[in-house]
Amino acid sequence: MFCLVRNALRIHLASSKSYLYLCKSHQPLLRQNLLKKIVRSPVRCFQYADKTKQNQDAGVSTTSAVPYLKLMRLDKPIGSWLLFWPCGWSISMAAAPGCLPDLHTLAFFGLGAIIMRGAGCTINDLWDKDIDSKVSRTKDRPLVNGSISTTDAIIFLAGQLGAGLLILVQLNLYTILLGTTSLLFVTLYPLMKRWTHWAQLCLGMTFNYGALMGYSAVTGCVDWSLCLPLYLSGICWTIVYDTIYAHQATERIVAKRLFQTNTSVSF
Repeated sequence: MFCLVRNALRIHLASSKSYLYLCKSHQPLLRQNLLKKIVRSPVRCFQYADKTKQNQDAGVSTTSAVPYLKLMRLDKPIGSWLLFWPCGWSISMAAAPGCLPDLHTLAFFGLGAIIMRGAGCTINDLWDKDIDSKVSRTKDRPLVNGSISTTDAIIFLAGQLGAGLLILVQLNLYTILLGTTSLLFVTLYPLMKRWTHWAQLCLGMTFNYGALMGYSAVTGCVDWSLCLPLYLSGICWTIVYDTIYAHQATERIVAKRLFQTNTSVSF
């Protein structure tokens, strides 16, 4: 209530000053613009108050953990599974004949998949914040609806990358170096949607990196005769499912020319 009264006083003072200047002005266009500002200021104030009340009624708060969980897409865990499965396949391939895959390694990669998928989503949303507001499927993302500020998202991203690094350093040196190079693809994917028709190819190279890392985490190196076919087939698999997924927003993307295009348009 105090905030509303304070804002009302500020609006009143600003409106009074504008009105005095308006009376002295002899230019019709200037008077018209000033009148618009005087009328719109209270409207914006009450629109902001109404939006704040709606957020409170809906339980949305910038201090809540929920927007951060949504930024990580924990409410849509399929992405974490898609990131983990290539890891699990290669870890299983590296297991000794007749033995089950190492559960300790599987657990590390499972946790890493959740964290790094969340980091990738955060990077994607930071790049695409302005574009997401124009697509109905993405307009409710935390960075778009104001639940999280850009600064908070960057700090949160740093925390996710730090947590991912803590997991990565538990593995052997070969896998650490291999995992570090994957950050290049994680960062480039959102940009590929602007530069090329084949953003899904970059996504496939990112999401299936575990096909290489899982094997090296067990054996200390990559057997390319085994892992490369798995990696390439995983990339093709990703192109297929993400092309289907991208069709949900294709019409909007094409109509507004938000991106260069993607495989959902090319195909």
